[in-house]
Amino acid sequence: SSLTNAIIGQTVAHEGKGEKVLHSLFQSVTKDCESINILVTGKTGVGKSSLTNAIIGQTVAHEGKGLGGQTREVTSYETTVNDIKFKIWDSPGLQDITEEDEAITLRIAQTLKEHCHHLHLLLYCIRMDRDRVELSELKAIKELSQVFTAKVWDTAVFALTFANRVLLPPDNESDEEAAEWFKERIKEFQKVIVKALVESGVSEHKANKVPAIPTGYHTPTRMMPNPRELFDRPDWFNPFWHSCANHMEENALV
Repeated sequence: SSLTNAIIGQTVAHEGKGEKVLHSLFQSVTKDCESINILVTGKTGVGKSSLTNAIIGQTVAHEGKGLGGQTREVTSYETTVNDIKFKIWDSPGLQDITEEDEAITLRIAQTLKEHCHHLHLLLYCIRMDRDRVELSELKAIKELSQVFTAKVWDTAVFALTFANRVLLPPDNESDEEAAEWFKERIKEFQKVIVKALVESGVSEHKANKVPAIPTGYHTPTRMMPNPRELFDRPDWFNPFWHSCANHMEENALV
């Protein structure tokens, strides 16, 4: 699976220390829980289900192709890698401007609290192919802070989805220029996110440590044979999961 490949790749990066390093990491993360619990959340249509499928490495969550989105209830998917259990929670679309926002948020919180005593990783999805972060998404950051407390962002990674769809300015003439422009685009999203987190009660120091990582498609098609390739990296998934693992490790040691 994608998760397996990423973990194997990360063991190689640990200077030959092998699986023991990661197994020890994940054991420390899960010491008070039966599995590593990951919540994937964000506005309807931002690619939550697609990211869930990419993490697991197979199609388990239905991906929306229309405007309405697919996920209607909190759903969990499980997989096991190297004797470590992962439970991925795929949430209904938050941040949609309706009167049901608060009820949906509270239902997610209640469902998670009933089934899991600890959330190890919050993946907050924001579309990178849009001009800006929408006001409803910034508002939802504050709402999630109220429901889960600001400490929930200690475990958060912002997934900048649909990064494959980002359109370059017409004056980019080389791959190097495209990569630099893309990196600056990521920084622009990061600044907006940090500002929203600080306004939600997160210290500026902690807000600046919350990663924002571009993600994209994961299934090859005739039109896109290399769906994981982005302007500045050949494969978005491994850097993404590496950042998630490091973030979980940091918080496991706090």
